[in-house]
Amino acid sequence: MIFSSINAGEKICPGYGYILLPENCTSTCSKENDTCSPDLKCCFRVEEPCGYHCIVPKDNEPKPGICPVSLSSAQYMKWYLCDGHECDVDNDCKRADKCCYNACGMPLCIAPKYFRRELT
Repeated sequence: MIFSSINAGEKICPGYGYILLPENCTSTCSKENDTCSPDLKCCFRVEEPCGYHCIVPKDNEPKPGICPVSLSSAQYMKWYLCDGHECDVDNDCKRADKCCYNACGMPLCIAPKYFRRELT
């Protein structure tokens, strides 16, 4: 199982959700001991050649708002989708949507919640 965590400002490897890993993968770097140049990151690739390789990571520049803690399936059809993977970072999502984890822990593009500041 390969997945990406979503942390603000961190360089993120592309995620693939739940996948059957290809056989006979070869790696040119190690995730535990990343020896890639500063502009690259050691990430798993499903595409040929599969394995861990130094690639250009995704920038995670967070969009405004926060991810909802829970939604009903009436509010968002994919809230209980357990085999989806739509995004790795907010910029993968269209418009104002953010990359958020749903009830099954899958990263999906979801409309964020906003809070109004009280004026004093």
